[in-house]
Amino acid sequence: MKKECDLLEFIPDKIICGENQKEYPLNIGPEEDYIMLSYLTDLTNNAKREYSLTIPRKISLSEGTFEVIGLLQAEMGKTNNGCLVFANREYQLINKVMRLFDKELELTNNAWRWYIKVNINEPEDKNYKNEIETKVINRWLNKTQIDFNMKHPKTVTYIKNTKNKRLGFYDYGTLIIEHKNNLLSQIIKRFVKIMSFRILDLEKEEIRGFMRGILAGESTVEVNKVDKKYRVHISVTKEDEKDLYWNCLKKLDIGSKKYGGDKLVISKRENNVQLLKQRLMTLSFKKYNKFLNMMKLYPGIKEETGYFSGNEIPWNKIPSPKINQILNLYNSGTIRTNDIAEEVGVSLIKVCRVLKENNLGKRIIKIPESKRKEIAQFSKENLKLTYKQIAKYFKISESVVVRACKKYGVNKGNKSKCKIPEEKIKRIIEIYKENPTVKYSEIMKEVGISDSVIKRVRKENNLQHLGYKHLIGCNNKNLN
Repeated sequence: MKKECDLLEFIPDKIICGENQKEYPLNIGPEEDYIMLSYLTDLTNNAKREYSLTIPRKISLSEGTFEVIGLLQAEMGKTNNGCLVFANREYQLINKVMRLFDKELELTNNAWRWYIKVNINEPEDKNYKNEIETKVINRWLNKTQIDFNMKHPKTVTYIKNTKNKRLGFYDYGTLIIEHKNNLLSQIIKRFVKIMSFRILDLEKEEIRGFMRGILAGESTVEVNKVDKKYRVHISVTKEDEKDLYWNCLKKLDIGSKKYGGDKLVISKRENNVQLLKQRLMTLSFKKYNKFLNMMKLYPGIKEETGYFSGNEIPWNKIPSPKINQILNLYNSGTIRTNDIAEEVGVSLIKVCRVLKENNLGKRIIKIPESKRKEIAQFSKENLKLTYKQIAKYFKISESVVVRACKKYGVNKGNKSKCKIPEEKIKRIIEIYKENPTVKYSEIMKEVGISDSVIKRVRKENNLQHLGYKHLIGCNNKNLN
């Protein structure tokens, strides 16, 4: 059964804003599928400014979700600066975080701003500087889903407090992605903190996922062949977080030792063997490779673990019962790979791989043009339904709905997420028919809605241009 979490539980009553960390009450409008949030801040001359956000209400609690929670706990900025920031040197981890935000929170890939930090002094040679900047930018653009147009003006930044002058051949710097939204930032940081300290009450599977993320973000593999020290360090400064990680490892039957400062150390053969068997180091490819090379140094490790013999079954191979389940579902009429993946409990790519190996994945189900017209007409008549809901209704993929709407000019706008009653929308239109120059404040007072709703209603009902008196930026007193 799919586990889900209600994000309403993690919404704060007040939102913190500005340098003075002033608190403002948060208006919360929970619905079945979404949560509508808004708050008003004070401006000069007793004016107010509204900020709003609509987020999905439910988020799935899979092992992959807990891996991302661990990554965010390890690598995400924690201060209340109104910005979500995640940084890493491995594109696989960047992609994993971006996919979760896209899938669970509908934060698309082109919503992230980004820049790259390299661990060298800024080169004086302009040709060399241009060479390395081109190299790192192309690498991250090719390997991740970041949008070129969302780069910072200074796309590549350098470090002053280092002696490094040249960038390594395989060094592509650290990618920093960020999304500026004060509401979403505080909700996600609150969610990560609460879920992190709640992890001990959950099952071992969720704890493994969480610790996999922590180890990918905060661990260092130490190999000392002279002293025969084979250890994994977790960098953690706060004592409560150190205690949390220690208890999580203990629940997984892994011993660790707390040191002063910022170190939690996993050593001894039996503990490292458990890291190997429970695959806790697999999320970071670079660290996992170094960890495997370290484990090979233990004598008799092949016989003890079954690893490194060349005959072991790959840990990420799909079990035969699940392969049969995938094939049975497909042959019984469930052709959407997303539905099969959710039903079986495996990733989408694994479903595609099984279908391809059995000569099923190559079948392309072409949607007839008459069906596309029907989808577009249905979308036009039901603007309040999301693409996902329409796709579920027709039992097709979401992308088919998007393409059909785009082809036949169906502009859904934000109506699918709007929960404003039709009576209020009709009243706004009537007010503008009666008085085209009416002020926003008068409509807000009468109807009881925000200025952003008025702007949306005007846009969707072709009420943007109501004569020269309402042209934006028209300050000519003779025209008023």
